[in-house]
Amino acid sequence: MQKIKDKSGLALGAIVSLIASLFVGVVGTAPAAAATETSAVITPLGAGPLTENTILITEPFETLTRYGTGVAAGSGTYPRANYSLHYSISSESETLNIISAAASNFSSETHLTGTSISAGTTPATGYVTVDSASPYVAFSFPAATSMSAAISVTVTPFFDNDGVSGWSEGDSKGDAYTMNFVPWSSLGGAVTITQPTVGATQVTVSATFTEGTMRWSQLAGGFSVHILSTFDNPTNSGTISTAVPFNASSFYRAATTIDDTAVNFSFSAVANVGESGGLNNDGVDGVESVSARLVYYAVSPDNNAVDITSSRVIAVSTVSVGAQSAAGLTLSPATSANIIKTGDNAASARYNSAFSLTAFPYSASITTSIAVASSFTVSAVGSGLNFDVDSGVILNGVTYTSSADFAAAGFTLAAGTTTVTVETYGQDAAGTDTMTFNLRQGLQDVTLVVTLVEVAYTAVYTPTTVAGLAGASKTFVVDVEDQFGVKSVRTDMRILGSVALASSTSTATATVTAGTATLTIAPTPATRTGSATLTLQPQYFNQATQGWDNLGTADTVTWNVYAAADGADGFTSRTATASMSISYGVSAYSWSGVVSVAIVNSYSPITVTATGLVIENNDETTTTASDTLTVAATGLAGNFRFAGHIAGTYTVTFTNGTETTTSLVTIHAAGHDKGASISFDKSSIASGETSTLTGTLVDEHGNPVATGGTASVAVTYTGKGLPYGNSATMQTNADGEFTFQVLVLSTEKGDAAISTTYKPTGEASSTRNITEVHALSVGVAAASTADQKVNAGSFKGYVAIYAKGYEGQRLSAKVGKDWVVVASLASNFERVVEYTGAGYTIAVRIYIDRVLVDTITVTTK
Repeated sequence: MQKIKDKSGLALGAIVSLIASLFVGVVGTAPAAAATETSAVITPLGAGPLTENTILITEPFETLTRYGTGVAAGSGTYPRANYSLHYSISSESETLNIISAAASNFSSETHLTGTSISAGTTPATGYVTVDSASPYVAFSFPAATSMSAAISVTVTPFFDNDGVSGWSEGDSKGDAYTMNFVPWSSLGGAVTITQPTVGATQVTVSATFTEGTMRWSQLAGGFSVHILSTFDNPTNSGTISTAVPFNASSFYRAATTIDDTAVNFSFSAVANVGESGGLNNDGVDGVESVSARLVYYAVSPDNNAVDITSSRVIAVSTVSVGAQSAAGLTLSPATSANIIKTGDNAASARYNSAFSLTAFPYSASITTSIAVASSFTVSAVGSGLNFDVDSGVILNGVTYTSSADFAAAGFTLAAGTTTVTVETYGQDAAGTDTMTFNLRQGLQDVTLVVTLVEVAYTAVYTPTTVAGLAGASKTFVVDVEDQFGVKSVRTDMRILGSVALASSTSTATATVTAGTATLTIAPTPATRTGSATLTLQPQYFNQATQGWDNLGTADTVTWNVYAAADGADGFTSRTATASMSISYGVSAYSWSGVVSVAIVNSYSPITVTATGLVIENNDETTTTASDTLTVAATGLAGNFRFAGHIAGTYTVTFTNGTETTTSLVTIHAAGHDKGASISFDKSSIASGETSTLTGTLVDEHGNPVATGGTASVAVTYTGKGLPYGNSATMQTNADGEFTFQVLVLSTEKGDAAISTTYKPTGEASSTRNITEVHALSVGVAAASTADQKVNAGSFKGYVAIYAKGYEGQRLSAKVGKDWVVVASLASNFERVVEYTGAGYTIAVRIYIDRVLVDTITVTTK
């Protein structure tokens, strides 16, 4: 038996450690005495309640014995007359050992006479006399093992004062107290592991004990948790951790923590992962699962040392390592005026400015973010960055004025796409001014190096090729931008323009105002032709030298100079026809074949007019326009392509000088699988007659769609009237129309509905199918077509669209390339206007309820 005073300092080495906040050493604290204590009293050692009366069978149960408060004082407090303890043992299988000692000598192991009890009957009973100067009494079963059966011992203190030796009826008896000695398996306890995911660098384990009557404060041993991976040696030398200790020798705890009806205590342990790069779950170079063992260690009574050989596993838990959450990560600069991407893992940022980075964990597709948290850290800091009271970096709202602190910065980002803000201040553009950031999720990680750069200017002019008559000046509007795409705000800049034509060079300058200069210059001499190069060089005024110095990068333009006057221009040939399919989407064009035109004078301008089409200069594909485009010919030819949304044949006009020529461009009809909506020609049908209903299938631009191939339309009619001619596989004609009939009796009035399903693949169930329901009023005569009319005209640059007899119906019109839509016409006669400008010939296509009613060609005035 070790000394009580030694217990508070007993260490179990590296295997276990004390959780001081859970337990506070308390020795010999007796509960408040009752007023009727007329005999000796026995209470358990420690601060717990009497109901915590269980101990491991391999360890002693320690008690405090004393005189009751109602016992006469006699001669002094101690010593008094000795008293006795009567015991009753529930089993004869083990030998009970009883010792007593004073508080200062509790480890002397001085045994009382007759204290080694070998029970001969069940229950075994007897008594021992206690020296009143030795109030501390311990009960134990020295020969028991951790797996011995449970035994209870009931002890009653008494005064042998009736003249009969030993335990008798006339003795003064105190309250009996029962102590339970249990095998180690009765400790209770559960261990749980918070499931780690791939890439985790720590594992968290929690243990909870629910043995409500254990006198934890008297346990001489301690607890620890061993966290092991699947592929570790099942000892304490696993790669994840050797041992994560819970408690050591002193199990005394504060009274406020004691509650024998609830959980006695719990603890958590965190183990660092030794696995390089974090946990894996491939079963090859990592772990597939992690297990935790909750272990109790005894203490050797001989040397107060941990007896590892007698340790016992209380609980075991195993969890698999969670799968990698993200398929990949991106870390990139957010588009702004202060940062640009310069490579796959690199960006340049403006000095002393704020910018943002986008952290993007994604799943199967790089365009689909995944809601998973990720780790953002600073992995390197360039030597040129300044950190002091006047300079530093602000990362996500936190200011860093120390390089070491900034290098250690890191935080967990919220799930999904997250923006991280960065701002530099007080930097002086000296040294290697870089910041390296890292984004990590599981085993995935990505790095971005941001380099602070000084502003560099560039002259920007579009297009790259121009043409003009010999000796004639041209005007160029030139922007001066920095590498971040921002126009210069400097007020000391100009553009120096120089035209080199053979051996001649002419120059001119223009002031840069708000980032833009307008330069007018002519090639020299006035009679020379050929291909010239125009150089546009940014310059600034050097105050030190009072002269102009180049600043930044020049832009160059090829200037084709020709001599002929307009009257001599003209065409020598052209491509007669070209065709293409309908373009769908905003800018995803289906281009026609190339239409080429040959001209008389090299490099002279060609103007292309194609109302309702998008025109592309095929010689410089970045140059496009709607309806009209003028370009300089490439030598003696111009090459063009066209795209549009509305099927039909278009006349394209080419103009060179005063000469014109034309070509025909055809947009093919919509494909059978391009349908987008279905409309009907009637919203009401009359009683007493058979009505023909016509449906029209159109694409997203209003083009009629003829089915065939796999596509068809399923038509179902419900409500008043008898339909016939409809089916589940109806076909539309070249105008996108299909028809069926409905017979309505003279007595029938009410409502009906037409449900149509367009099946582009012919399948009854497909995500591409489109279903629409059209309501009908039955028993109301349909409006006479003579009372319905649409028309279009022009005035003051406007196109006016007229609709008569269509109140409440939807009007939509394609005016050139623009759509005009009125969801519900307010009256029986409506006018809708659209501004186009004067001097254009425009095809106006007018639809009622998405059905094409008429196409009217209008020349705008």
